[in-house]
Amino acid sequence: MAIIRSLMKTEMVTVKPDDSVADAARLMAQNQVGAALVVEDGAMKGIVSERDVVTRVVAEGKDPAATKVSEISTSAVVHVDVDTHVRKCAELQSAMGVRHLPVTENGAPVGILSSRDLLAYVVEGLEQVIDKIGYEDALGKGEDPYDHMGGSYGK
Repeated sequence: MAIIRSLMKTEMVTVKPDDSVADAARLMAQNQVGAALVVEDGAMKGIVSERDVVTRVVAEGKDPAATKVSEISTSAVVHVDVDTHVRKCAELQSAMGVRHLPVTENGAPVGILSSRDLLAYVVEGLEQVIDKIGYEDALGKGEDPYDHMGGSYGK
């Protein structure tokens, strides 16, 4: 069974608690990510997501440039250790309703898993299973699964 260490993204966008929401949103947009870890002195203090910006700033009419990340970020961060199984991560994301799952090692943030990353992993695995079934089916029918052109090798 796969562990999260092999799947997580190690390029994390981080912000400080006193950074403005506007700066955090700009960083997330530039890096094409949906969340940033709030880190201070190497310790994870929270997470801020696109959803936080929309629901806690824009929808409430707050000024993103004047609002600090610490005012809108989630401080009780759902996270996992690098040695957690991928299945457990998926179950946790589903049960807790989170799309971004920070990954820690010895308490320090070392990566992040998004629901998009997890979906890509699952799709790739399904494609491999489907390909294997097709290969075994062709063998079972006495066909050469690598002979896609229908001709023979002897010509």
